[in-house]
Amino acid sequence: MPAPKKLLITGAAGLVGSALRRYLRGRYALRLLFHQNIPEVEPGDEVVVTDLADFSSVLEATVGVDAIAHLAIATARRGTTRARYDQLIMQTNVQGTYNVFEAARINRVPTVVFASTNHVTGFYEREGAVSRPELPVRPDSFYGVSKAFGEALGRFYHDAHGMSVYCLRIANFPNTDEVNHPYPAGENRWLSARDVAELTARCIEAPEPGFGIIYAASLGGERKWDLRSGRDLVGWEPQDRGADSV
Repeated sequence: MPAPKKLLITGAAGLVGSALRRYLRGRYALRLLFHQNIPEVEPGDEVVVTDLADFSSVLEATVGVDAIAHLAIATARRGTTRARYDQLIMQTNVQGTYNVFEAARINRVPTVVFASTNHVTGFYEREGAVSRPELPVRPDSFYGVSKAFGEALGRFYHDAHGMSVYCLRIANFPNTDEVNHPYPAGENRWLSARDVAELTARCIEAPEPGFGIIYAASLGGERKWDLRSGRDLVGWEPQDRGADSV
């Protein structure tokens, strides 16, 4: 029986990272990258503590892995000024994301799953339009701008270096398997832990190197986003429901 693939998870202490640790343990060998918050981990999990803005550390962390789930984002503590938060976004979401992709290229990591956001197309939502992966980006915040940069970077590393890159535009993720909000029909913004874990695995196991943008939402978000690309690109069908379908 072949050894499981080794998956590096950046931002492994966060909500999405915690879900992947819980649902993908056993399916993959996990290497967990933490920055400041370091939770208890299971025996056998590898732990790396570093700042994503430190390229040499990221380069070392990506040695010998088969895939990367890049989830780490800048976080602002209470009292952080807007200017300081924007600086943190530049360090983590921009410089850190470049470091991850470039380290993956150097170390020949074939697949990166990038946690993007619906804020990349947030102004479509404000106008009540259905956001689609092929539409021009319209970020509604500097955070959304930083994630649009990550998507463009992923497109470049796919086209120039043959890397398989899937960008998951995630909205609300409370890290639960239960529907926690009664969204109206077609208006779901919620993604369950089980659904994000299975989507990540489908991206890792996609048979051919590909690039794709997927609106990552559990069932019932049809009036906000075109949800078909997850099925069309990697065969993912969400199992949980955040709202009734249209």
